[in-house]
Amino acid sequence: MGSELFDVTVALLEKIGHDAGETEIEALLAEIAGIAEREGRADDVAPLQSALAMIRQSLRDSTLSEKGLSLFIDTTHDLSKTLELQSLFKTLVARVRNLVGANIAWVTILDDEPGIFRTVAAEGYLSPSTTRMTSRFEYGAVGLIMETKSFFDTQDYLNDNRFRHLPELDRTFEAENIVSLAGFPILADSEVHGFLFVADRYARKLSGREISVLGSFALHAGVAMRNANAFRLLAEALDEAQRNRNALIEHIQRVEASAAAHDEMTSLLASGGEMQKFLQRMANQIGGAIFLFDSELDAADEFVSAAYRGRIAADLRGGTFEVAPLIRAISQSRHTGRSEIMANTPDEQCRVIALHGGGGRGECLVICHEGDLDAIEVRNLERSAVALSIARLWNEKRETEKLIASSTLLRHLVLVTPPDPSTLSAVRERLGLHADESVSLALLVVSGLDRASQTTLVREAARRSNVLVDLFDDAYVGFGARSAISEFLRHLSAGGKEWKAGGIVSDPFPDLSETSTEYGRLSRALQVVRKIRPLSRFIARSDLDFIAKLFETGDAARLSRYMEDALRPIDTRAPRQAAELKKTLLCYLEGQYSIRRTADALGVHINTVRQRLDSIKQITGGLDDPVKTLEMHVALRLEALLTDTGHVSR
Repeated sequence: MGSELFDVTVALLEKIGHDAGETEIEALLAEIAGIAEREGRADDVAPLQSALAMIRQSLRDSTLSEKGLSLFIDTTHDLSKTLELQSLFKTLVARVRNLVGANIAWVTILDDEPGIFRTVAAEGYLSPSTTRMTSRFEYGAVGLIMETKSFFDTQDYLNDNRFRHLPELDRTFEAENIVSLAGFPILADSEVHGFLFVADRYARKLSGREISVLGSFALHAGVAMRNANAFRLLAEALDEAQRNRNALIEHIQRVEASAAAHDEMTSLLASGGEMQKFLQRMANQIGGAIFLFDSELDAADEFVSAAYRGRIAADLRGGTFEVAPLIRAISQSRHTGRSEIMANTPDEQCRVIALHGGGGRGECLVICHEGDLDAIEVRNLERSAVALSIARLWNEKRETEKLIASSTLLRHLVLVTPPDPSTLSAVRERLGLHADESVSLALLVVSGLDRASQTTLVREAARRSNVLVDLFDDAYVGFGARSAISEFLRHLSAGGKEWKAGGIVSDPFPDLSETSTEYGRLSRALQVVRKIRPLSRFIARSDLDFIAKLFETGDAARLSRYMEDALRPIDTRAPRQAAELKKTLLCYLEGQYSIRRTADALGVHINTVRQRLDSIKQITGGLDDPVKTLEMHVALRLEALLTDTGHVSR
């Protein structure tokens, strides 16, 4: 080989080694052909050109392999650390398009809807519809790839008859001007989960090395998808486990708080706390309102939290609620032992809990609260109601035992003569009496109520005043310190709309052994007075001594009519004038016939007394007859004692 030809060949190899452009390579090849022709070696040019072409292709393949391998390694690294599927798909299409210089690249995966493959990432597209492409497995290249689980390529997609065309998909390809297409299955556990596509807007045949690299990308994408799905499932499981853990912790905390609240409520009852405080605490715990309904379905008491803003409580308070749902809820609660919802609005609930107490009382709690209560809050209410019922039963048992003991003491004291010293000592200890403290005895009756209601009323008043009380025959006997009996009678004197209480009270006496004697006197006086008129006030026994002695052996009713006849002349006057005249005459007779004393007692002028006495003398025919005057005196005294307008004696 000549020196000139050698130099040019070396220069050409250097250009090929530096990947020079086609123009430079072609110019050097033409120069070599000219030198060979001048040297008479034109036949050697063709083998040289063939060898140089092989070298160039080998260098190109090597460069492509190195570039593909480097890009594949980078992509593998990126895919391995990408655990979010959408980011994984975007990385994949970007690297694939860059690797083979394709116009468009996209990934399609199996959608949640069976048989539908949907595009999830794309790059290089012109039409927005490309990102929304879908296909069924029986259409397009998808069907062929699904059958073979191998790659597919075509240089004229729109005219390729190897598969069924989907019109919507073809319109998208026309909009993108796609000509050639290559697709690769994304496999995971031998199942096709998606496809990797590259496309060009001109007819292009991918080399075997390019197809091999793209296939490797698709396989690795399948592994990455499986890892990402596994990570997603693991993350979801971890999130679910964390939510469950948080829920468990919250539940444990709420259970502990519930147990603490229950212990607090139980301690309140065990320490003798009042039912009112207990129910108010229940209302505060739920920020609601609690009503205590009696057996007549009337709200006996209510307890409202300061945080309550509901409206159902106003209906319960005003009695404007429907009774039928309340009755039904009480019945269900008594049967199940649980709370039952009586009313339910979008903002508020009203539930009922039957209270199981003694005596067959049909009491219940009606609970109003805004919003819904969870299971723990409902159980707290139910447990509190059970604790309340148990405490009430226990209190009733203690009160019953106490009443039995008190009744036994009182009967020994009243009916045994003389009472034994141990009874006297027990009575003083029970009532907290000092050794020289005076006591009183009262005999009373209640009208307008049935016997059970009378007993409840009298016992409650006795409990509040620390008085022993029991039913003797058809009248109640009360015994206690002088001040306690006075308080006891004040509670009963107020009366009610439907009932009245009245009776006879002994004078204070210091010796408890005299109780039986005092009881005999009160009993005789009460028998006489009740024959004359029903009692509606309390009268001192000493004020009735004369009346009792006068009437105890005769027909009290007949004598009472006789006394009424004695006052009839005065009663013919106007009611107000008659009352003034009778009051003036009684004061005059009890004031030892002194006009001055009568005027002072009545708080009027002495001349007014003289005028009234003159009117009485004209009406009655005078006061000179001592028998007639005595009859009028007794009648006036009796009327003053037994009528509500009279004065309450000491």
